[in-house]
Amino acid sequence: MTPTAASDKMTVCSMRIVLTRWLVTAVLVVLAVVTLYPLVFTVINSLKTRAAYSADPLGFLTDITFENYIETFERMQVWRLLLNSIITTAGGLILSTVAALFIAYAVTKLKMRGGNYIFLFVIAMLVIPSQVIIYPLYETILDLGFGGTYQGLILAYAAFGLPLGTYLLSAYFRAIPDELIEAARLDGAGDIRILFSILLPISTPAIAALSILNFVWMWNDLLLPLVIMGGSDKKTLMVGVALLSGQYDVSIPLISAGLIVALAPVIVVYMLFQRQILSGAIAGAVR
Repeated sequence: MTPTAASDKMTVCSMRIVLTRWLVTAVLVVLAVVTLYPLVFTVINSLKTRAAYSADPLGFLTDITFENYIETFERMQVWRLLLNSIITTAGGLILSTVAALFIAYAVTKLKMRGGNYIFLFVIAMLVIPSQVIIYPLYETILDLGFGGTYQGLILAYAAFGLPLGTYLLSAYFRAIPDELIEAARLDGAGDIRILFSILLPISTPAIAALSILNFVWMWNDLLLPLVIMGGSDKKTLMVGVALLSGQYDVSIPLISAGLIVALAPVIVVYMLFQRQILSGAIAGAVR
């Protein structure tokens, strides 16, 4: 190959690389705009008056007002609902993560009889929509005497969060050498100590990513709190936002302000811990 031909080939390759980068960048920009637009649209409308929204629903801000936020705090009892959301989300998150740890350890490291069937049974719950089992779940909660209580919603969150947690942690535990477990047993460590002193620190990235994903889902969930809590005073923040819409009075700016108030903790948590999500995904892929 002559030097000129080699140079032309390198130029073509360089042009292809540059074109590919520009194409990927353009696709990512489009996806970012599509993803962020609903949030930006909600923020803009939350700062509009009803008259301004009615005049131009898709327009930009001309005058900024915080009346919607003030009315949201007055009508929703935000601090009470915020406390309810924190209690139920934290309880469901802790219970589902601990239960997933035990099940993942049992089916991957204990070599228990029928462990694979237990694992498949739990994982099968991932493909069942929550709407299909919401009625028997509600009846079970009532039979346990947990209707309209924190405990009922926490148990429901844990039940729906368990399959994903079991799946992710089982995949992570399988990548950990069995020799490490056997060495710990020779040193006299029991299963509980092995799980919490050896496997738990190793799987911290996966647990962090799982916890953040479950937190976002549990905090934003509307169906389970609405069904289980009913009209009790323990309803969550998202239920309070849904109740802002009356039968004859639907104010989009007011509902937008309520949504921003409800989503603010989720956005803060995601921005603070997005590196943990990425590191957990990378760690799982590398293993």
